[in-house]
Amino acid sequence: MLQEELTNDLRRLAAELDELGKSDDSQPLAFPPIADFEPISLLGCGGMGAVYVARQVSLGRDVAVKVVSENVADTPLPDEARTVAQLHHPNIVQVFSAGVVAGSAWFAMELVKGESADRHAFASVEEVAWLGASVAEALAYAHRCGILHRDVKPSNVFIGDDGRVKLGDFGLACLAAEGANDKSGTKRYMAPEVLKGGEATEASDQYSLGVTLRELARAQKTVPPDFDAILSRATAFSPSNRYDSVDALFADLRRFLAHEPVAANPPSPLRRFRLFARRNPLAAFGVVATAFLLAAFVAALAVGYVRTTHALAETEHARAETEKALAETEQEAAFAAQSLVFALTNIDRSQGDVRDAELKRACKAVCSLMVRFPSNETIRASQGRLKYAIEAHQRLKSRRGGNLRPPRNIPPRVAEP
Repeated sequence: MLQEELTNDLRRLAAELDELGKSDDSQPLAFPPIADFEPISLLGCGGMGAVYVARQVSLGRDVAVKVVSENVADTPLPDEARTVAQLHHPNIVQVFSAGVVAGSAWFAMELVKGESADRHAFASVEEVAWLGASVAEALAYAHRCGILHRDVKPSNVFIGDDGRVKLGDFGLACLAAEGANDKSGTKRYMAPEVLKGGEATEASDQYSLGVTLRELARAQKTVPPDFDAILSRATAFSPSNRYDSVDALFADLRRFLAHEPVAANPPSPLRRFRLFARRNPLAAFGVVATAFLLAAFVAALAVGYVRTTHALAETEHARAETEKALAETEQEAAFAAQSLVFALTNIDRSQGDVRDAELKRACKAVCSLMVRFPSNETIRASQGRLKYAIEAHQRLKSRRGGNLRPPRNIPPRVAEP
């Protein structure tokens, strides 16, 4: 919070310093006698010099010529302009040539037909973010080439009639390898470390772009949290708290425009799904529908599982009771079979009719028990003994003419002497 207040104070102070540096009655720098260039009209002027629309006679084209004021004419702008002229990027204003004439430094550059960002009416925050991504891509390219801009601000960003965004006015650019610690430039967009006399770095260019975008987005009613988080990180008081590079800032701006999670503001799972829904509304609908059906299916499975578990518990209990009853019945059946065999085998054999009928009924009963309990060894043995008893009884009957009782009127046979 303290660092943010310091940053805001520095911005206000820088803006006041910029205003003090302006003079309402100051005259724009005159167009110097530059060979092959003829002035057409004044395009604009400021503390650093004036910009003219000029005609390059040899090539028959209109260009923009910036004339640098005398107080900075001793800065080696021509050499650096030649370095900047080596930059070829669709979002960078092309520098054609440079030189020094009559004590004034100048350089000719591509004339962009359109307006600067400070004069453009942005329709939405997304449009500001799109401009920011274009400038960040250009800055990242310049940094990879070893060049700092050092004066990123709305008036140095141009929106062409064709809609293309171009970053211009590399007049204060310096080789990043050499560094620079002077305070040339527009102070309200300078990074705190540069205002305090530190060296300009890629991080300070990033800071200037962040302030530029925040200023352009100020006219909007609301600023999305993700975009605000991106700007807060890019304009952090300490360079170590900013993005590692402008490339990383560019990537986050692209993610914001694509409705993807941004690194500056990691989203919650719900926020991540909302971003996904904005990117893929139809797919999001399908995901919601699928999730609903899946939830319903899981709920049904859960209810079914509870019911089935309860039923299985009851079934297991019933099965245990049944098995217990069957075991008891089997034991009783085995005991009955044994008892039956014992009783029948002890019936007086002279009682043929009784024994015959009882053996048949017993055999039938034991056969029924055997059908019900086929694996019971006791019942099986009882059945075998009964069958053997019946067969023995039948053999005995056949030897005695089918009647086991002795005739009543015939005396018993007497043994011969």
